[in-house]
Amino acid sequence: MKKIFLFLFLIGWLTSCETELTDFEASNQTNAIVVYGEVNNLSGPYHVRLNTTTAYDPYDVSEYLGKPITNAQVKIVDGSGNIYDMAEVQAGYYEASPMFKGLVGQKYQLKITTSDGKAIESDLVELKAPAVFNKFDYTFVNAEKALDMKFNVTAEIQDPAATEDYYFIKRQDFIQFLTTCPEPPPPPAPVPICYSKCWRAPFNSQPVLLKDFLVNGRNIPIPIGSVDYKDYTDWIIQLDIYSVSKTIYNYWQRLEDQRNVGGGIFDKIPAQIVGNLTCTSDPRQEVLGAFVVGGVNKQRLSIDRFTNIPTDAYQKMVADIGIFDYRYSKLKLWDCQSAGWIEYNIGHNLPPLLQ
Repeated sequence: MKKIFLFLFLIGWLTSCETELTDFEASNQTNAIVVYGEVNNLSGPYHVRLNTTTAYDPYDVSEYLGKPITNAQVKIVDGSGNIYDMAEVQAGYYEASPMFKGLVGQKYQLKITTSDGKAIESDLVELKAPAVFNKFDYTFVNAEKALDMKFNVTAEIQDPAATEDYYFIKRQDFIQFLTTCPEPPPPPAPVPICYSKCWRAPFNSQPVLLKDFLVNGRNIPIPIGSVDYKDYTDWIIQLDIYSVSKTIYNYWQRLEDQRNVGGGIFDKIPAQIVGNLTCTSDPRQEVLGAFVVGGVNKQRLSIDRFTNIPTDAYQKMVADIGIFDYRYSKLKLWDCQSAGWIEYNIGHNLPPLLQ
């Protein structure tokens, strides 16, 4: 079951422009249908992923990675009766027209008919207005030891007073790194261009869940923590704040509760987790996952770890760079993008911030 947990987590978090679908413990069934998709206020195209889960087999990785459901009819229906058909662009991966964009205040529903006639539907859910950032900033904290120096990051959202609100927040860090260029070849050989600045994007599986219970209408802080000062390269934090329904909030909260239980693969399942999808043609068919409808606000904070740093702090940090060799001087290369030993290396440029 832990393997199914990992699979369900990855398909949601890694899907472009979509949120996290974490774990789900199937109730000992081997033919559950897994659905994940969303509609929000940002530009599309939107996607829906369909898979089936199968029994865990330690000798066959495909048995818990799931199998794509192909040739299904997938469509999004709004509260006015408009239908937006989705096309299968990869096996089990369906895409809406890029011209379709969710509207705040409109309601949306996902409808699926598989090739063997199974009908799956989500709830009809209103697309809420995206949250508003009230604060997203940082301050430098000096210390006696270089390893204790840091940048404290603070963020707040402005909660509307007239409504009951629920938030799901995804964080992605982008950390710039530098590599060391090789010695230039002797003349008359041309000197290659050396690209020594690249970015890495560490995988973050920990969402933040917030609600305005007892703080309705106030500014709600987002727990961010701090960023270290082990280098002077740029560090960017991206926050994607989803304003979601109570049903989806509770779904994610139960997923987090289950994930935090820990223990072995034979632990008893603490509770059955139900999303907002059902098989209307066969109540016995288990459907996992969620169709998320909600407003999204994405913001990036660039932490400048070089400018306006006290001289003594900078000197201590530079001394530490020499100790830990953050420039990879023993592994010189002309293009940092090819530094395969650096985890989550995404190359020279950041992905665009879609709005």
